Amino acid sequence: MTRRASAPAARKGAVLVAVVLGLAHPRPARAQSAADVETARAIFVEGAKLANQGRWEQARELYARSLQLRPAPITHYSLGVAEKETGHLAGALISFRAFLAEPPTPATAPYVAPARAAIAALALRIGRVKITIDPYPIDGLALTLDGQPAPLAPEGAREVDPGVHEVAVHAPGFRTTSARFSVAEGGAAAVAVTMTRAPEARSQWLPIILMGAGGAVFATGVIVGLAGVKQASSATTNNGPDAHAARAKGLAGDVMGGLGLATAGVGLVLFLTQGKTSAPAAGAVTLSTSQAGTGFQIRF
Repeated sequence: MTRRASAPAARKGAVLVAVVLGLAHPRPARAQSAADVETARAIFVEGAKLANQGRWEQARELYARSLQLRPAPITHYSLGVAEKETGHLAGALISFRAFLAEPPTPATAPYVAPARAAIAALALRIGRVKITIDPYPIDGLALTLDGQPAPLAPEGAREVDPGVHEVAVHAPGFRTTSARFSVAEGGAAAVAVTMTRAPEARSQWLPIILMGAGGAVFATGVIVGLAGVKQASSATTNNGPDAHAARAKGLAGDVMGGLGLATAGVGLVLFLTQGKTSAPAAGAVTLSTSQAGTGFQIRF
């Protein structure tokens, strides 16, 4: 839902259009083609027109596109205004600071004081969260905030928009741990993440080898046992050499068959329980949120 443009906002949009049309080319941070520069200027002008109409969300998108094509101080400032109007307070702070980081020019000097005032006001409204990770550091550790990659800053607080956010921590060999937290306007939150190692993948070859070997031993036992039965049936006496040999073969066949079944059974159990044992608990997350001295804790 867009806001109706106020008279100051309309004047601001008109001034921005005049500024961008009259700006000299600033020194680019990277090589840019003339087409990129002209496209960035055209997109900026369209964004300023939308801002003049109070259509801040559409203006914010165009300012961001223009900035990607051609970094310019006035675009940082304009994007900051649009982000502030649409509730993207953390982004607005970044944009205003980027504007002030550039040396002022006659065209941008009138916006230095408003940018500083905006930063001071936003500093009172922005939410902050401190994320600590244990153990730290971990090779390959990566953190995402609201699905976007976020730099690791274990010792400092991050500036975030007021509202609900989701943090996720990933590292090779560890379980991915995530949690949701909420920060009120001007409030702060602390998220403590304890990483736990992921279960080691067991080799699939051992149970397969055991089942195969057990089956082979069982089959051999059956063959030996059947040979003993055949020899016993052809023996002339119950106590002769042929009868004794037949009984020995039958006993060997029984032992081999039992051993084969046991071996195959162990392999089958290992195969069916692969990855279902010795799994550690999920990573622990302690979340605390404070606003005006009050707070609560949730443990996952």
